[in-house]
Amino acid sequence: MIAAIFRWGVLLGIIGFVGGFVGPVIFTPDANLGPLLGLLITGPLGLVIGLVVGFVISLRPSRRRF
Repeated sequence: MIAAIFRWGVLLGIIGFVGGFVGPVIFTPDANLGPLLGLLITGPLGLVIGLVVGFVISLRPSRRRF
Protein backbone atom coordinates (compact mmCIF):
# COMPACT_ATOMS: atom_id res chain seq x y z
CA MET A 1 0.00 0.00 0.00
CA ILE A 2 2.70 2.49 1.00
CA ALA A 3 4.82 1.48 -2.01
CA ALA A 4 1.92 2.12 -4.38
CA ILE A 5 1.30 5.55 -2.87
CA PHE A 6 4.94 6.56 -3.26
CA ARG A 7 5.09 5.05 -6.76
CA TRP A 8 2.23 7.28 -7.88
CA GLY A 9 3.79 10.28 -6.13
CA VAL A 10 7.16 9.81 -7.79
CA LEU A 11 5.61 9.13 -11.19
CA LEU A 12 3.43 12.24 -11.24
CA GLY A 13 6.19 14.29 -9.61
CA ILE A 14 8.60 13.40 -12.41
CA ILE A 15 5.98 14.13 -15.05
CA GLY A 16 5.22 17.50 -13.44
CA PHE A 17 8.91 18.35 -13.11
CA VAL A 18 9.75 17.47 -16.71
CA GLY A 19 6.69 19.28 -18.03
CA GLY A 20 7.43 22.38 -15.99
CA PHE A 21 11.14 22.33 -16.74
CA VAL A 22 11.09 21.55 -20.46
CA GLY A 23 7.82 23.30 -21.37
CA PRO A 24 8.96 26.87 -20.70
CA VAL A 25 12.26 26.19 -22.49
CA ILE A 26 10.37 25.10 -25.61
CA PHE A 27 7.60 27.72 -25.59
CA THR A 28 9.51 30.75 -24.24
CA PRO A 29 13.23 30.23 -24.79
CA ASP A 30 14.02 33.85 -23.88
CA ALA A 31 12.69 33.51 -20.32
CA ASN A 32 15.55 33.05 -17.86
CA LEU A 33 13.43 31.75 -15.01
CA GLY A 34 11.31 29.30 -17.03
CA PRO A 35 12.92 26.10 -15.67
CA LEU A 36 12.26 27.24 -12.10
CA LEU A 37 8.59 26.53 -12.76
CA GLY A 38 9.33 22.82 -12.87
CA LEU A 39 11.73 22.93 -9.97
CA LEU A 40 9.66 24.96 -7.55
CA ILE A 41 6.01 24.57 -8.59
CA THR A 42 5.00 21.77 -10.94
CA GLY A 43 7.41 19.13 -9.61
CA PRO A 44 6.36 19.38 -5.95
CA LEU A 45 2.72 19.89 -6.95
CA GLY A 46 2.85 16.75 -9.09
CA LEU A 47 4.35 14.86 -6.15
CA VAL A 48 1.56 15.93 -3.80
CA ILE A 49 -1.15 15.17 -6.36
CA GLY A 50 0.48 11.80 -7.02
CA LEU A 51 0.50 10.96 -3.32
CA VAL A 52 -3.20 11.80 -3.08
CA VAL A 53 -4.01 9.77 -6.21
CA GLY A 54 -1.99 6.82 -4.92
CA PHE A 55 -3.76 6.98 -1.56
CA VAL A 56 -7.20 7.06 -3.17
CA ILE A 57 -6.33 4.19 -5.49
CA SER A 58 -4.97 2.12 -2.61
CA LEU A 59 -8.26 2.57 -0.70
CA ARG A 60 -10.28 0.91 -3.45
CA PRO A 61 -10.95 -2.78 -2.92
CA SER A 62 -8.81 -4.98 -5.13
CA ARG A 63 -10.51 -6.90 -7.91
CA ARG A 64 -8.92 -10.32 -7.90
CA ARG A 65 -10.34 -13.16 -9.90
CA PHE A 66 -9.94 -16.72 -8.76
